[in-house]
Amino acid sequence: MVTTIEHLPALPLRNYIRCYCLREIDTHGTDLLKAIHAIDQSFMTFWLSNTPLLYETDKGVQQINIKQRQLLGIPSCFQGHQTYNGKYCFFTVHFRANGFFRIFNIPMCHLSDHLLHSDDLIGKNVQFLQEQLEEAGNMEEMTSAADQYFLTALLKNKAKNTVDNITAAANTILRHHDTVNIKALAQQVNMSLRGFEQHFAEQVGITPRLFARVVRFNKVLLLKTMHPHKNWTDIAHSCGYFDQMHLVKDFKVFSGHSPRSFLQQLPPPRENFIKTVDGY
Repeated sequence: MVTTIEHLPALPLRNYIRCYCLREIDTHGTDLLKAIHAIDQSFMTFWLSNTPLLYETDKGVQQINIKQRQLLGIPSCFQGHQTYNGKYCFFTVHFRANGFFRIFNIPMCHLSDHLLHSDDLIGKNVQFLQEQLEEAGNMEEMTSAADQYFLTALLKNKAKNTVDNITAAANTILRHHDTVNIKALAQQVNMSLRGFEQHFAEQVGITPRLFARVVRFNKVLLLKTMHPHKNWTDIAHSCGYFDQMHLVKDFKVFSGHSPRSFLQQLPPPRENFIKTVDGY
């Protein structure tokens, strides 16, 4: 059983943080596999429980250090699986495409597809936020503590990045992934194509074309989850794929499976959303 609470951040943060998420998991003694597939966001996780968690990749199986605050840069391909067994509680910050860069002024081009210790990137003062989250009595108090921390970081670094061209471009891709012309989008945000691609990769971690593919893939997952009886061909066409084989190719790159086997072998756990928020 998975219970999820999602809260919006403070208004000045909403271009950079999609939501805060408090998640509790109880596997009742069985293994729960969660695929780490490509997604159009980066994540910072604060562990509020001590249950061990396994991380399986093509390099082998390792136990995640839950005393660290992990940052997962945008996963642009299938990363592997997490294995949960027991009771878990964790608070996750869902950064929008270039949100982490905009708040902390740290280039993402070397962070995508990596699971890193946040303290090594943004300093050990983030441990004070961890302590506040652990002491908080509810999600509202957690949200308030997180807002204060990220607003302080944003105000400190905002002067170094006064133009939100890449933020605007990423939001356009999120809304219109299947119809976006990258060259036209560069012109729309007053940048040369080469400059646009370079700055996008620096701030987001991947190229705009790859980002658009990842966005489309996640749109497919969402549609299939919301409409499980809808066939793959209709979903492929509605998301801008040429045909179903085009969808299958992307699915194998981004999830490690064909569409059918991904849902059959790794069905999503039963989840109780207490509060949800709308993204772009």
